[in-house]
Amino acid sequence: MNRARTFDPTTALGQVVDLFASKGYSETSMEDIVRTTGVSRYGLYGTFGNKRELFEQALEQYAEGMGKQSFLRLLEPGASLDHIRRIFDERVADMCCAEENKGCLFIHTAMELAPQDEELRGVLQRFMKRMSKAFAIGLDSAKGRGEVAGDVDVDAAGELLTSSMFGLAVLGRTGFPKSTLDGIVDSTLDALRPGARS
Repeated sequence: MNRARTFDPTTALGQVVDLFASKGYSETSMEDIVRTTGVSRYGLYGTFGNKRELFEQALEQYAEGMGKQSFLRLLEPGASLDHIRRIFDERVADMCCAEENKGCLFIHTAMELAPQDEELRGVLQRFMKRMSKAFAIGLDSAKGRGEVAGDVDVDAAGELLTSSMFGLAVLGRTGFPKSTLDGIVDSTLDALRPGARS
């Protein structure tokens, strides 16, 4: 007779995402996960697999939740610099959440695991390429609206915005105030506007 599942996997996975983002992979034990989720090891293994498999699913969910709807807006006609700014505002607000130090799961993974784990390195690179492409499409639309200088290479600028996003996560993680992060976003986006290079 199959044992009935007594927990919501989506809720549990969300709790695991926050835990890995806060502590990193190596510093998070299965006991930590059991304690955080309230789910037994049996339940976790039966639903998600081992710790590595659970981590991979957490990483995918983190990517899905990282402003997905806002990024999708960049793929629509009429995307503007305001839409790009909104993405940064959402991320900065999350990084500087006063309630808890959430950390950034991608930063943890990039620093801790990616150098020696080709599979996870590939996951991160694919995600960052998708982010850069979405930024580039949004920038191209903003260029058509006259909000971005005509000589801006939108592909290169998309990569710049992606690297800025992750750089901000590092600064947020180390305690830089929201005002500093907002100022960096302002300077980065202002440099793309018409007349910024004259």
